[in-house]
Order: sequence, then C-alpha cells, then structure tokens
Amino acid sequence: MLKSTLPLLLVFSLGLCGVVIYEGKGDECDTLLYAETFILTLGGVQTIDLTKLNATATCSSGPSMEISFGDAADNVTSLKVSVGFSGTDTGYWSSDIMNVTYNDGTDDVSLSGKFKTHLISKSFSFACSLPSVTTLNSEPAGKKGKVTLNMYQLQAFNVADSKFLDSYQCVNYISKGAWMGIFGGVVMIVVLILSIMMLFSTSTPDRFETSKSKCLIIPHEH
Repeated sequence: MLKSTLPLLLVFSLGLCGVVIYEGKGDECDTLLYAETFILTLGGVQTIDLTKLNATATCSSGPSMEISFGDAADNVTSLKVSVGFSGTDTGYWSSDIMNVTYNDGTDDVSLSGKFKTHLISKSFSFACSLPSVTTLNSEPAGKKGKVTLNMYQLQAFNVADSKFLDSYQCVNYISKGAWMGIFGGVVMIVVLILSIMMLFSTSTPDRFETSKSKCLIIPHEH
C-alpha cells in the first residue's frame, strides 16, 4: 500500500505569470516539477489552466508524484494529476504514465495515458522547451482528455534542498535544419575543391598549327 506524507507545494514567484514549481515529498521520495504551461483539456472543449489553481503535491514510493487541485470547475471537482516514474538498477530514470482523476458531478472519472521522457541518469533532471501533449483515455472508454506541458522540468530522484540538478535537454543542440545546412555546405565545398583541382590539372598545348607546318595528328584509340 502506498503511503505518502508531508504534502507540500512550493509555488515560487518568478516574476512570470503562471509559472509554478511543484515539490512533492514523501517518506522515501522527493520530486520536482516546474511548468510555465500546464493545461488540462477535457472532452476537447473544456480547458483548465492548472497553473492558476491552488494545489498541494505529495510523493509516494515508486516514485510517483500526485498534485491535488481540488475543485477546478462545477463539473470538475476533486481534481488530481499524478505522474509515475520508473528507475533502473543501472542508475537511470524516466517518466512512465500520467493519471488524471476527478468527479464530474455524477461519477468519478479516471483518465490515463503514456507520458514518456528520455531515459536519463539519476544525476540529472529532465527539461524540455517543446510542447508535450499527453493523450488521456478512460477505462472503460468513453471520456477523453489531454494534458499539455510546455517549458517544463522534471526530477524524480536525488532532489536536495528543493533544487533541480543539471538538466538533460529534450532538444538537440543542433537542429535538423542546421544539420541539413551543414551537410549541404560540405557537399558544395567538396565540389568546389574538386573543380579547382581539375582546372589546375588542365595543361596548355605545347605545339600549335601554322600555315607552313604539317597538320597536327592527335592519336586516339578506336
């Protein structure tokens, strides 16, 4: 049975509207989530900006992080968002699954979907400046939703003093477009060098025809 204690949410004022840092603490775990965009969309029509809601966060063994937002709307009460993490014996971790639970005024609804990050060392946090959209489905099927994160950072292991470790970025330092430009430039340079070498290897004739000389005969193979 999972047990969590010390529910805690740290919301730091960073001078930016809607920017929050959630810290969930438990008996044997400590997790951090930073998000500039954290939006829940239900049924494709109802959108809830989670960064504007008061919340508490907890952590339970696994680890998993659960953020409780309370009542977000008349038809969305007791809202909770949880993220599960997994670790390896070789010292690596990744996020695993995201769950959203709430009461729609009639029934309790549970949505879940895969929320995958890269497999990275436990000595690093994970940061991403690209939008991440997690599609959620209910069991049995019938209700759908999605969670959108943008400009976010996660850490599930080795949290100390409520601070993130150095981050592993989801964006490559050199984009695909940059690689295409580099490859095209290298090809053009190679072609230019070969062309110059061929021009330098061209020799001028050492004999010329005149009106008094015999015609030059250039032997050739048939």
